[in-house]
Amino acid sequence: MKRAISIGNVIKNFHPAYFAVVMATGIISIAFDAMAFTGISQALFRLNLAFYPILCAILAARALLFFPDLTADLRTLQRSWLFLTFVVGTNTLGMQFVIFLGATAFACALWLIALISWFICIYFIFFNFIPLRKKPVHELVNGATLLIIVSTVSVALLGLRLLDAASLQSGQMYIAVWTFWASGFLMYLIIVPILIYRLFFIGIKPVDWEAPYWICMGAPAIITLAGAEFVLYTPYMPDAPQLENIRRITFNLSILAWIIGTFWIPYQLIMDIRQFVRINITDSPPAWIKAFPWSRLAFGKKYHFYGPPSWSRVFPMGMYTACTLSLAKITGFGFFSAAPQYWGWFALLIWLLTLIGMLRAVISGQMS
Repeated sequence: MKRAISIGNVIKNFHPAYFAVVMATGIISIAFDAMAFTGISQALFRLNLAFYPILCAILAARALLFFPDLTADLRTLQRSWLFLTFVVGTNTLGMQFVIFLGATAFACALWLIALISWFICIYFIFFNFIPLRKKPVHELVNGATLLIIVSTVSVALLGLRLLDAASLQSGQMYIAVWTFWASGFLMYLIIVPILIYRLFFIGIKPVDWEAPYWICMGAPAIITLAGAEFVLYTPYMPDAPQLENIRRITFNLSILAWIIGTFWIPYQLIMDIRQFVRINITDSPPAWIKAFPWSRLAFGKKYHFYGPPSWSRVFPMGMYTACTLSLAKITGFGFFSAAPQYWGWFALLIWLLTLIGMLRAVISGQMS
């Protein structure tokens, strides 16, 4: 009886941010494939083949058994954009199917599911803003708001891979995919100044720092990856000369996006460290926390510091690795390939610590 109640609570209180597990595992898998570590990339792909259906089953059960709770989340602004992790996770898994199995048809089905889900989420987010329109904008947005950009660009990223895999020579389709990419970039330029005002001018304390703020870097990283792949995979079409102009623009903007993302990293690392060495620690932090602050994600009884949004820092780390490697291909600059060889292992370590933290939460029945 107690076990049934516990399972029921897990389903009822299922946190929509858990699809970031699929996002993070998928992009690190893709990054390590680009780094030529096939064993690691394949192992992470197999893990995602388990994570995604399990999470989908829980979400479906919540829709069937606790539909009012699900709709209440969708109608709450701060929760509604977390559902966009489902869109990004689905597209990321679709990318893995194309890369590792060449399963274009199945990846196309995932892309359609993600696209429909994107429209549904955007619908709820738009109408959630209406009753709050008189509040200061900087009070309404946070790091998770940038999932709007990440999800939009993820639609373009998988769509581009599918067009390439199917060898479709349609200028209109490539322009449609590019429009999603450009829309994401434009939305980033609109939203990120608000976050900069909130983070640097109003100020934020370590206790208020949240892992989703890493998406300030993750959003330009996925913009860079999708832009670089557009440059790489868009074929030359004599009947669509405008694509060549778009390709040149995309090349330059992708480099700009990478520079923006890179500038975010030192600040985010410092804020992570400040939080991990201060929050819920009254005296001097133990040596193991000083040595590697992120170890709190996985270890310690008193100092364990994990929650479902913790996965929001892993995806940007993996995405930065993948986008930098793709940027190296389109620019021909070898130094772009050097940094990911180190940063990628750091991202994998953070992924592992976060996974251990999640497993501890599952075992203790504290998934929500």
